[in-house]
Amino acid sequence: MGALATAPGVLRAATTTYVNVQNVMKLLGCKENKAYQTIRAINRQAKEAGMMAYGQGKASKYIFAERFGIPMDVVDAVIEKLGDEEV
Repeated sequence: MGALATAPGVLRAATTTYVNVQNVMKLLGCKENKAYQTIRAINRQAKEAGMMAYGQGKASKYIFAERFGIPMDVVDAVIEKLGDEEV
């Protein structure tokens, strides 16, 4: 994605709209089981609100940030940092 992100006409890299298990574990300082429980709860909340839920292991970063009172810039920084390590 490095070359695509710097190609002419590209404003910025695409942003991720979800958190995954690794992100939740890092942000909340919890273990994997608790992270999956948290993701299931967020997806359940999204469905009850009439919104679409993400697939298994992913949840809306906006609902997550609101629910836990974590600033969005902190959530985005963790997503970006962990995303760079996975590549």
